[in-house]
Amino acid sequence: MKSGRQTTDDRPQRTLLYFGGLRSMVYGLAGVVVVLAAAPAAWAFGFSVDPARVQVSVAAGKRRGQMLTVRNEKPDASMHLTVYVQDVVFLPDGTHEFPPPASTEWSCANWVEVVPKELEIPAKSSKDVRVSVTVPEGVTGGHYAMIFFETGPSYTEQGIGVNFRVGALVEAVVPGTERYDAKLKAIAFKPPSGAVVALFNDGNLLIRPAGLVKVFDPLGKKVRQVQLNPNNLGILPKTLRTFSVQLEEPLPKGNYQLKAEVDYGARTLIVGERSFEVP
Repeated sequence: MKSGRQTTDDRPQRTLLYFGGLRSMVYGLAGVVVVLAAAPAAWAFGFSVDPARVQVSVAAGKRRGQMLTVRNEKPDASMHLTVYVQDVVFLPDGTHEFPPPASTEWSCANWVEVVPKELEIPAKSSKDVRVSVTVPEGVTGGHYAMIFFETGPSYTEQGIGVNFRVGALVEAVVPGTERYDAKLKAIAFKPPSGAVVALFNDGNLLIRPAGLVKVFDPLGKKVRQVQLNPNNLGILPKTLRTFSVQLEEPLPKGNYQLKAEVDYGARTLIVGERSFEVP
């Protein structure tokens, strides 16, 4: 598992493992992320949430919903889960935080209702959960939150009860009010064989940029080409995110032109170029 940033949690009496579409983390008592080379076999938490995203198009003043299925994969034990909603923040370096509801300008956490809020699921069984999003009048663009499904302490590690949680991202968009706007803040060669592209989302909804990063030699011949953001990662409104790419293999010494072509959902692409030298 990869490490994340330091963060805090409003229930500091146990270690918490988060698994989901964003990143895997372990939260300690002080909210410090613990880095593990690999998860012990005993940490097989044994449940899933499908789908991993709640995507609703809902007019201001209206309500829309979607069903989620929570499955207990354990063959010999029932599972008790608690459900709650928090904000979500995608940080520039690719890590994430989950602050309390209404902490961000794009939050919809307080608009989300989950029924039921607690689940008791027998072994090798599943239960459905109803997620409803009620958008207030006057709202525009996209708004976001995370629904967490969390176990009670599953086992004890050094005297600390360990919980597991799985998150589902809520994406609520008011149709007809979307505004796509993004700015290329940086493009640079990263020795020995990489590049970075930094994008700022100046629009009002989550974007998932795609595109190409190319390298040309002094004669204009294309010598490298790789995909930008092949994992379809998102950038929340008014947020900067940096994407790193690998150019397959080191470049020979010489002068080059680095070019990024970015599709972020608007009618036009963002194109940026920068010269660099490999000494």
